[in-house]
Amino acid sequence: MQKYTGDLINKLPRSKYIQEKINQISLRESELCGETELFQNLQLLDKVSTLLEMEKFNTLKDLSTEIEEDIAVMHKGKLEAISFCFPSGWIPTEALGQDFAFLHEPVADNDLLIKSSQKLSKYMCNHTIQRWVWNVTTIEDLSNHPTTNRPELTNFDDLYFRLETQISAPVDEDTSLFLVLVEVFPLNEVWNISILKSINSMSESVLEYKNLIEIKKYLNSLKF
Repeated sequence: MQKYTGDLINKLPRSKYIQEKINQISLRESELCGETELFQNLQLLDKVSTLLEMEKFNTLKDLSTEIEEDIAVMHKGKLEAISFCFPSGWIPTEALGQDFAFLHEPVADNDLLIKSSQKLSKYMCNHTIQRWVWNVTTIEDLSNHPTTNRPELTNFDDLYFRLETQISAPVDEDTSLFLVLVEVFPLNEVWNISILKSINSMSESVLEYKNLIEIKKYLNSLKF
């Protein structure tokens, strides 16, 4: 995690992202997009639009289909709005109204993260930060919704590198914006032995959480 001073969103969104977002919303809007009454009453969407230098929208879902990034809004440490078209193994709207600790409860080896959740929530309301989360998977789709089929691993070409660029930015003293750009690359295009070294350093609980147990075994069976 590091402080960030660049653009919050891609100013020239790629059409494939916009179309795939629309496709996902048409399939499962109630699971991907939602707002609390508090979010609406505080008119936080107008503040988000201003921060992103965009026109005003009726819903966060409408705004989200104009940008590549998935988007969520935290207020006083709780998730008050979300439009995540490309979730990684969870159902976004089930987390509405929940705090930071709840959001990270499923994450493996999460003790330190949960203990610092209140401090991190406050920090996000004062600083713009960026971090990256990655995984290796047999799923080539942008969406890793829990119902997404996980293809069988038979050879190296079945594997994909999933990268999430996550940016958090202050909206006001009590509110922060969370943006996630999901990218998926064939693993053979980005392969580096450091990926395997990192996987080999992960605990069993992290490997299980990321569905990497079989992939780790397979990669270690290859000669690079």
